Amino acid sequence: METSAATVERRLAAILSADAAGYTKLMADDEVATLQTLNGHRAVMSGLVRQFGGRVVDMVGDNLLSEFPSPLDATECAVEIQRQLASRNDELPAHRRMHFRIGLNVGDLIIDGERIVGDGVNIAARIEASAEPGGIAVSGSVLEQIDGKLPLTFEDTGAHELKNVRKPVHIYKVRQADAPADDADRSDPKQEDSPQGHIPGFSGRHAVAVLPFRNLSKNEEQAYFADGLTEDIISSLAALKVYPVISRNSTFAYKDQHVDPRTISEELGAHYVVTGSVRTSGKRVRVTAELADALDGRQVWSGRYDRELSDFFDLQDELTLEIAGALGPALSQSEIRHAMRRQPKNLDAWDCVHRGMWHLFERTRDDMKECRRWANRAIELQPDSAQAWSLLAFSRMYDVIYQWTNDPDEAQQDIRAAAERAVSIDKDDVFALIALGYSLSMAEEHDRAISVFERAIESNPSSALAYWALGSAMRFAGRFDEAIPMVEKAIRLSPQDRMLHEFFFTLASVHFLAGRYGDAVDAARRSLNLQAGQPGAWRIIAAAQAFEGNLEEARAALAEMIRLAPGLTSEALKVYMPDAIAERYTEGLKLAGWSG
Repeated sequence: METSAATVERRLAAILSADAAGYTKLMADDEVATLQTLNGHRAVMSGLVRQFGGRVVDMVGDNLLSEFPSPLDATECAVEIQRQLASRNDELPAHRRMHFRIGLNVGDLIIDGERIVGDGVNIAARIEASAEPGGIAVSGSVLEQIDGKLPLTFEDTGAHELKNVRKPVHIYKVRQADAPADDADRSDPKQEDSPQGHIPGFSGRHAVAVLPFRNLSKNEEQAYFADGLTEDIISSLAALKVYPVISRNSTFAYKDQHVDPRTISEELGAHYVVTGSVRTSGKRVRVTAELADALDGRQVWSGRYDRELSDFFDLQDELTLEIAGALGPALSQSEIRHAMRRQPKNLDAWDCVHRGMWHLFERTRDDMKECRRWANRAIELQPDSAQAWSLLAFSRMYDVIYQWTNDPDEAQQDIRAAAERAVSIDKDDVFALIALGYSLSMAEEHDRAISVFERAIESNPSSALAYWALGSAMRFAGRFDEAIPMVEKAIRLSPQDRMLHEFFFTLASVHFLAGRYGDAVDAARRSLNLQAGQPGAWRIIAAAQAFEGNLEEARAALAEMIRLAPGLTSEALKVYMPDAIAERYTEGLKLAGWSG
């Protein structure tokens, strides 16, 4: 059956096509070694594609095809691919080195299942062939979108007639592919010690400047609301004790001035700049906020909040929590991005922690191993890093949760030891307290766990992670009605959090245990929409649908759970949750037809 034109799915995207130069000769010389090199290089490439927000579409032979929503991200990814592959090639014998050509184009795509086809793809492939081994070539449509936004230079090679392409295509070769987008990404370790945007005494951590929020209201008397909001956000970010925050006295010198973030970076030593505005109209107020990377001008995060203007001070408190709650994960994500781009040989403990964080969020068994490797490396470099010890605890925690260890008791001991070490270093570190709380919760010391999580919230009331953890512990303690608002607050505080799927998963679990099966299914599906492939979410859906009497839906969900976790048993469930809760799930799953 042919697809009608009306049903064809199209979208505009940036396409990256990469192909190994001299692949046939390499295979003729040594097939086994060539395949090893190819697989290693493609693992790096596919990982970077995901990191820069793209999707790997196909990897046939020695080719890699991917798409990106942004040509800027696609170009940054291409530059980073060539840099990292060059580094890998330096470690190989000359006869094993494999260089890729990369071509970039922006064009219209036709979506065919998981595949993409169309002129946009064909042009990217033709452009790739014009690139030098280890080089990058881009179309004129890409250059129009990225010109002046990256520290790259381009060689105009003119218009080219390309096979099976109706019109000539202007092609430009990137002539500065080794110049990183991140100013801190330099090969000279002496320069790495004090790059722009760092503050002495913070071990390379990037500083944050919160500029006075502009009062856009007609009533000038309401300026105090904007100033108070700014001051509270500064205090909340400082309470994280993770990022150095420029003092109020310094940032308020820029009040009512339109200043380029790069100027702030130069004058205050800030890498990140927070700006915002407040506008009142009648009985409503609108607050906007934005986080920018001052070194490259990239917007990291933005948010808009519309509220009833009933009580200035209550509203100020509410907005502070929400904005600071969103800023924390956004800063963390940006730091992870920076860390992943820097040369490993130049990394300090701070960067090692953030590289480990990247793997922690990926949630695979191999990523947990990498997470532990980076955590241990950070500890070697800085034994008193509370974050490094916390990261180590979290990596072992997922080994227990996903049954990736043959000795869960030993793993739990490791978790407790690492978490306690983290808290002994910094008793107010939110990440450390959450790690300790989870180790207590896993040992079914629920009251103690709840107390620790409450300490974490006291330490930083804008931490979405702390509210989520508290709700999770209350769930295991059987305090379902108290748990739900905690998890819901976590979702409100950080609606773009990389752990948002975990928040919704926990919410689904609480609803299930409270007997709210419809709400449980809705929350579990929202979690799966954010991150597919979670056997736990399918477990909730299967058991909840079974209790509701929807056996057809329950069996379908059960089949997905079994596919993703074929070795799961009722005894295994009891490893990481109280017996009574595990038995409740088992009851529902058996109604759906489970024999585990």
